[in-house]
Amino acid sequence: MKKFFVISFLLLCTASSIYCQKTRFGQEPSYAKPGVDYPIKVHITGMHIRSYCTSHWDDRYGSSCGDVLYADVILDGKKLELRGDWASSNYQLRLLPGNYDARLLKANHQADDFPINDIYEVLMPDKRVFRGTITGISE
Repeated sequence: MKKFFVISFLLLCTASSIYCQKTRFGQEPSYAKPGVDYPIKVHITGMHIRSYCTSHWDDRYGSSCGDVLYADVILDGKKLELRGDWASSNYQLRLLPGNYDARLLKANHQADDFPINDIYEVLMPDKRVFRGTITGISE
């Protein structure tokens, strides 16, 4: 009888933990590696903090929301929107309007005139790297 209760308790704990949502705190931006070149000039004209929520196709797992930084940038003469993480558990990004150095980390498209989903790294004054994805184009 005692084994039955122990096994039932273990199964109950295991079954309930399957449907629990994990909490993942954001990581701090990493420092720039020595010798890495940031050849692209980026001008940040503004920034916005907005909530970004994700939901799963199945409501059992629920949804998660967090604050995301959207920066309006001028990159190679194009007005773009760059989205990235804003804060971690003990670091808040301070990306003020101005000129910064950047590099293209990953180009997701073959055409230069359509940069949506391209990933850039922007070098901040404290030598940390802000990684963001192009999510919009404006005229």
